[in-house]
Amino acid sequence: MFRSMLMTACDLGAVTRPWEISKQVAELVTSEFFEQGDRERSELKLTPAAIFDRNRKDELPVLQLEWIDGICKPLYESLVQLNGKLQPMADGIDANRKKWEELCLSYQQTQIASMCHLSLEGEVCADSKVESCQSHAANQRKDSNTAESK
Repeated sequence: MFRSMLMTACDLGAVTRPWEISKQVAELVTSEFFEQGDRERSELKLTPAAIFDRNRKDELPVLQLEWIDGICKPLYESLVQLNGKLQPMADGIDANRKKWEELCLSYQQTQIASMCHLSLEGEVCADSKVESCQSHAANQRKDSNTAESK
């Protein structure tokens, strides 16, 4: 099990690197995913999952938040418990997560302004669009507080 965790940590290592590197790797991986999604759409006549769907490329920040929160952070937190010298890697994840969250909020605020301009519902659309980034932020704070209290 430990070996599998270490192999996975190696595969996911870019998420721990400085922002410019981490973002570039995420974009490269996403472009490969889009190619797969394009093939699924054209050859298999399937609608690809969000992360493989080029038509949903603007959702990359929220997808990155889900990936970091669901896979990367729990893995590296477990490894840090085994060896505290790995803490800088977990800190790198936290720093990159903040950048993705900023991009997510920025994109969604742009979307809100655009949608609300066209919508008669005004603030109702704003509340629903920001919710996904804010829920990720709230979950992250809750998880951090829980971890700190242990």
